[in-house]
Amino acid sequence: IVLPAIGTVYAARLWSTSGISDLDIGLLVCMYVFTILGVELGYHRYLTHRSLKAGSPLTALLIIAGSMAAQGPPIWWVAIHRRHHVHGDQTRDPHTPSAAVHGRSLGRRLAGAWHAHIGWMFRPECTAAHSTRYARDVLGDKQIWWIDRYYWGWILLGLAIPAAIGGLFTASWSGAWTGFIWGGVVRMFLGQHALWLGIVTVCHLFGTRPFKSDDDSCNNVVVAILFLGDGWHNNHHAFPTSAKVGLRWWEVDMTWWVISALKRLGLVWDVKVPSASSIESKLCSPSSAR
Repeated sequence: IVLPAIGTVYAARLWSTSGISDLDIGLLVCMYVFTILGVELGYHRYLTHRSLKAGSPLTALLIIAGSMAAQGPPIWWVAIHRRHHVHGDQTRDPHTPSAAVHGRSLGRRLAGAWHAHIGWMFRPECTAAHSTRYARDVLGDKQIWWIDRYYWGWILLGLAIPAAIGGLFTASWSGAWTGFIWGGVVRMFLGQHALWLGIVTVCHLFGTRPFKSDDDSCNNVVVAILFLGDGWHNNHHAFPTSAKVGLRWWEVDMTWWVISALKRLGLVWDVKVPSASSIESKLCSPSSAR
């Protein structure tokens, strides 16, 4: 939490004095998309919800990419997220901002939002994954267990790659340093808060609720763009095992675009998508949707 934030403050100062190169912008964008895709496709839709199947090489690439995002080891992440779904916006949800849990006064609502964003990570009862209960299937996967074991190494690799590319393309140590800052540290900061602030907090407080669900999940178009599709969060909670989260034609779901391409290439299969009748059955009435 702390080091990427400090690095981003430094990057802002660096930008004000020296600007930012096209290479560094490219590294920031490409590394952000690669690691967030690792979280959203690898950690989330594949590993947590089993919405598709993939071979071992692609699985390893996606889970390693997700680990580079520094949002938690894969087994822990799966257990926490499944716990969130089982107890959505109730007392045992580890990171709910719900007013029903925290209180309805302005101060308590703000406290709930802070808890959902960052505060929960400082409370052992919230960060306890209970993996043997919520992620037993993942614990038994030797490949995932091995990747999980070397989690910190993948984080370092995610910092080293943009540094190496920056140094090679500019043939300078300064290029390696700015590649490390923008493609590594700033990218990590933006990815963390796109999830923590966007999905975990905003998408359980603000947005539309076209589908019936047993929680406060909302759709938010801005978050959907930032997190490659998962901002259609009410859709996701209504159909958690769906590999496609943007269920209506205008709902941009970049992760689904990648899944569709991988399916055409034969790299993923058994892709789960709800039927038209299932979607219709869970739609809220116009008067209750917001």
